[in-house]
Amino acid sequence: MNDPTNKAPPPSPVAAGGGDRGKATDDGRATFTLDATGAGAAAVVAKLKDNVEYWVARGRYNKVRIKRNGKAVLPDIPVGALFAVEAATFFWTGLLRAAIVNVVGRAFFEVELISDAEDHYKKGLEHFLAGDLKDAERFLEKALEVDSRFVRAHLQMGVLRKMQGRSADARGHFEKVVAWDPRSDAGKEAAVHLKKLNQA
Repeated sequence: MNDPTNKAPPPSPVAAGGGDRGKATDDGRATFTLDATGAGAAAVVAKLKDNVEYWVARGRYNKVRIKRNGKAVLPDIPVGALFAVEAATFFWTGLLRAAIVNVVGRAFFEVELISDAEDHYKKGLEHFLAGDLKDAERFLEKALEVDSRFVRAHLQMGVLRKMQGRSADARGHFEKVVAWDPRSDAGKEAAVHLKKLNQA
């Protein structure tokens, strides 16, 4: 999987009032551009929340990262905090206003939506490929705690359980992948594993 590029994408029409919502990346993140040029704090937060709401409805994202020139300008914002009732005053008068609204000139910011499950999955996969099954299991379990329907984590956990000789547990993970996402690469691979288990 490729790392997200640090190069700023072109301004998104949605951030300026158009219809482009940005894009999902190969590593499971969602990105869009926030145009804060000449806007007040309330308008900037409204644009941010509108786009975040769109992407959260399409994936299990739980953090928002705001970047400029490839560098984060704020600590990651939990999605729940952004949509909390009390968040309006905090963001409009606090960190978000200082970081975004007070920028001189054309203020375009890169926004990434991140899932902790994706990060845990990547670490689990790294440990698995290195032969460290104990830590692989630990990180994959964390990924599934964050997102219980994360099919790639279920697939990898199924493979791990199969290697451990826990066929029944492996079957359970593979069946979930096939049930939830049968047409994806993960779904097709899980189906192959299930067929082999059935033949064993």
